[in-house]
Amino acid sequence: MLVAAGAVALVLMAPPKARATHQPADKINVSASTVEVMQTQAGLGATSSGPVTLLSATFRNSTPTDLIIQVTEECALWTDITTPESEAAATVTVWVELDGAAVPVTSDANGDGVFNDPDDGKVVFCNRAFRISAPLVGPEVVSLYQKTRSTHAFNWGALNVGNGIHTLVVKARLDASVTGIGTFAQAAVGKRTLVVEPAKLANDAEF
Repeated sequence: MLVAAGAVALVLMAPPKARATHQPADKINVSASTVEVMQTQAGLGATSSGPVTLLSATFRNSTPTDLIIQVTEECALWTDITTPESEAAATVTVWVELDGAAVPVTSDANGDGVFNDPDDGKVVFCNRAFRISAPLVGPEVVSLYQKTRSTHAFNWGALNVGNGIHTLVVKARLDASVTGIGTFAQAAVGKRTLVVEPAKLANDAEF
């Protein structure tokens, strides 16, 4: 069940309530949100949020340029397990899309030194698999619960982005699964920022 989802976009140097009527060219763009996105699985089974939009930014290049894309976010996980045997798992996977296409982490996914096989650009921001297997004699029951929240970041690079107006979207998939009786798993994304910075990398840059 998706409890909450949303994003609020802000353009750098604009008043918080103002909306720009045009995109300034070749400028750093910023987007931020504090709206919590959450995925929960209570009881046996698995669930996924599917692709969720976390942030977006629209910008304009006057000439072809390279981009440094920085995403930072709070990532929270809850897992609850109990004896005699159960497992709870939660994961948040993040990627960015430029004009509808995923930006790869590397264009040399097979590591052969030839940059012609880009990966899917997906990065695991947080992940936990919490398991217990301890059959007990008698009525005793052991329950273990973990709740964590921390901030994580990752950078993507896009080379030779053509001039014109572009849209960058940060997406995520939140997954939660449980096995056994009386277990619970939950994943969430909290406060987050997106910074898109035009850059001039070396002419022979590859990644």
